[in-house]
Amino acid sequence: MYAIFEDGSHQYRVSAGDRIVVDSREGEPGATIVFPKVLLVAGTDGATIGRPFVDGASVVAEVVDHFREKKIIIQKFRRRKNVRRRNGHRQPHTVVRIVEVALPN
Repeated sequence: MYAIFEDGSHQYRVSAGDRIVVDSREGEPGATIVFPKVLLVAGTDGATIGRPFVDGASVVAEVVDHFREKKIIIQKFRRRKNVRRRNGHRQPHTVVRIVEVALPN
């Protein structure tokens, strides 16, 4: 069985036991996160497609780790004006493990 859910502006296809990287979330490792915006739930008996979401379905995940990506450098430059700006950015992420895909009742 698998599900497709939406988190932020991303969509993920997951099944129980998968590990995925999502945008940063609050919570210590071991905490539970519920993703309620399930777009599709599919199994051996067919698929249920939401309009836009499947009513009552959710994806339950457990926080595994938090990390920040490699630094990217942002440079702004205007020629002949002696204007130079240099900034860096590290995007925070959270690794989660999918515990279960909860079906609608």
